[in-house]
Amino acid sequence: MGIKIKPMDMIPLAGNLVKYLQEIIDHIATLKASGIDFDEDLLATFISSKMSEWKPKIKGKMIFDDETRNACARFLSGIAFNLYKTN
Repeated sequence: MGIKIKPMDMIPLAGNLVKYLQEIIDHIATLKASGIDFDEDLLATFISSKMSEWKPKIKGKMIFDDETRNACARFLSGIAFNLYKTN
């Protein structure tokens, strides 16, 4: 028996992902203004610490463990970094 995920199940998760992505983008602006060099790993460390208290659930089940949270932070950091590179 499989689990069925509906788009509505993902809305709270997606909203928080956008919020964290924006936090990374804002952090990039701060780093640039300060003349600090950065890469995806530095950005991932920054946002992973911000995400440490976030306990997302889908269908009432916790979906993040430390490894998944770190992978998500790296994913979002890669997106932000790539957006920055194109500017």
